[in-house]
Amino acid sequence: MEHPRATVILTRPQGKNQALQLCLQQAGLDVIILPALILQPEPVADPVPDPAAFDLIFFVSGFAVDCFFDLLRERDMSWPKYRYAGCVGPGTRQALERRGVAPEQILSPAGHLPYDSSGFLASLQTSGMLTVFKSVLLVCGTTGNPWLAQQLRDLSVTVTRFALYARHATQWDERQRQQMRSLLADPSQKKYVVLTSPQGIDAFVGNLATAKIHPDSIAASTTFIVTHVGQLAHLKHIWQHKLSLSNADALRVQQALPRDDAIFHAVTISD
Repeated sequence: MEHPRATVILTRPQGKNQALQLCLQQAGLDVIILPALILQPEPVADPVPDPAAFDLIFFVSGFAVDCFFDLLRERDMSWPKYRYAGCVGPGTRQALERRGVAPEQILSPAGHLPYDSSGFLASLQTSGMLTVFKSVLLVCGTTGNPWLAQQLRDLSVTVTRFALYARHATQWDERQRQQMRSLLADPSQKKYVVLTSPQGIDAFVGNLATAKIHPDSIAASTTFIVTHVGQLAHLKHIWQHKLSLSNADALRVQQALPRDDAIFHAVTISD
């Protein structure tokens, strides 16, 4: 008897999944697009900070890049030449390059440092760039981890936070709840769930709880792909908190770098 094809559930925000979806489908996998978060630009009434007034402009995501550069265009402002931009992930670096920032002006974790704020800060310290930067503009969402901003302030760097968008958890409708109940409770169907942020983990597990899908059924045939080591602990914590009858230690979790090719490899090498 032929086994059903494995199914991959992609939870990144709308518009971030197409290339990975195509690669997975070409590899013979079924794909469900189920964004855990909705990203919405926030209106900006105050004067827009002039990027030329800062030594470094740090972007928390590719969406932050797009919001900021769209705003510059709307206000007839431009990105200053030779200004440094910072980011942690390859997707955000690519977004900056698409917007015309020179690759040599983009700073991100180097070598084997993790793709996160700690890796970015360590890279700045190793390169000596922290002695150059006295002011940083942090382009971000209305919520998020304040760790990097606080670390920079502790090092006597002036940090200005500029929130341009909000993250909202999606709520599954009845059709989606039924689809997930049928899929995730089926022990014969191999599944992968790609989770790429703590907020996305919160939203996805919250929807599982609302849909009343038994957590042991999910754990039995589902592998979760996360893109940072800290997300593993966060997933287990939220799983135990929101699905109180479950055993979080039974979860199968793999970590991949936050790149499409790495996520693809993590899924296909397991399948």
